[in-house]
Amino acid sequence: MPQNHDLRGRIAGQSAMAAVIEAQSHRAPRRRLARIFGASPLAAEGKAHYRGAVGELLVGSILDRLGHSWDVLHGVPLGASSLDHFAVGRAGVFACVVRNCQGGEVAVNGDEIVISKSVDRGILDARAAARTVSAALTAATETPVTVTGVLVLVEPTKVAVLQAPDDVHVLTSMQLEQWLLSSPAVLSGADVAQISAVAELNQTWPQPQQAARKARNLTRAFVRIHHEVRSAAVRRFFWVVAALSATFLWVWVLVSILTSLVVNSS
Repeated sequence: MPQNHDLRGRIAGQSAMAAVIEAQSHRAPRRRLARIFGASPLAAEGKAHYRGAVGELLVGSILDRLGHSWDVLHGVPLGASSLDHFAVGRAGVFACVVRNCQGGEVAVNGDEIVISKSVDRGILDARAAARTVSAALTAATETPVTVTGVLVLVEPTKVAVLQAPDDVHVLTSMQLEQWLLSSPAVLSGADVAQISAVAELNQTWPQPQQAARKARNLTRAFVRIHHEVRSAAVRRFFWVVAALSATFLWVWVLVSILTSLVVNSS
């Protein structure tokens, strides 16, 4: 059976980016007035995928700079879903699930996690992914492979941990790199090489899924959407500043007129 190394060509956030592009393909173009006032160009069903893609891209860039002693894969197929990031080094094997929390507060209580006042399955997803990855690698290497589940929170404003989950590490994107690099070695160089070699093969994973389009084309399409989102955000900011400035000016003029009337009447 020929060995398929397509996983090396997958990029961070690939599945989420594909979902955003698919959602955008069914969205009608914004009207001129909507563009002028900075209405979001994102389709309703694509907003969550967009946030996910941005978060995965950030975490992917962090993992990619760990160094040559680490091997990192993105979008590893796990059947009906995919693992955001896979990393293996002397410190062990890690299954990383990402949640983009930008601007939101997070509370962790055992297996329960609340992000921006909404209950999330992040810890459960990280645990399930770690178990699936462990089973796949164990079968491929014919040696027990322990996998650590990691839930990475992208730029939350605050993280309150009432009780840490037993077998999943919850880290912010700012903590991730230093935590991995400072973790004690549990694998030999030969172990890392063996696990890395089987991890890059599609046949190692359950029901491997092929990308719908080439990563380069996917990136170009997503970058265009990202540019539109950023431009719309800048326009909204401009209009908010303009409205606040106009309000301040109106209040200042009103106060001036009232002050003048009071002075003239006295």
